[in-house]
Amino acid sequence: MTALVIGFGNLLRSDDGAGHRLALALARRSPEGVTVLARPQLTPELAAPLARASRVLFVDAVWASPSNTTPQLTPLQPLAAAAPFSHGLTPARLLALSAALYGHVPPAWQLLIPAHEGQLGDQLSAATAAACRTALPLLQRWSRADA
Repeated sequence: MTALVIGFGNLLRSDDGAGHRLALALARRSPEGVTVLARPQLTPELAAPLARASRVLFVDAVWASPSNTTPQLTPLQPLAAAAPFSHGLTPARLLALSAALYGHVPPAWQLLIPAHEGQLGDQLSAATAAACRTALPLLQRWSRADA
């Protein structure tokens, strides 16, 4: 089993794409023993690789106040049960789906990147770009940590 990093967000909505961009940056470094997936959004199909993972880290943007520029790395728990699907699949819901379909939920964390702008555009705001620079070493340390 390998560790799994799933970075997600819309690359065409400014800061919303921060998680996706960080996953792409980590993938370029090819960490040994880590599978890195960059996606525009979470989908049910991700439950299968999640079930094969020894641990997982979800990387996403979170809307923040202008003064919040610090990325947050926190443990993540699945929902108590797989809830009915909607168009928005959260990391906790995806973990519950993995448990329901495959009987396995790896230890999970989320790395939340403060986002400040969400309009159409393919560039990060200066504040979110700075937060990504701060987050990348956290992401690299997590990917090298023992399972």
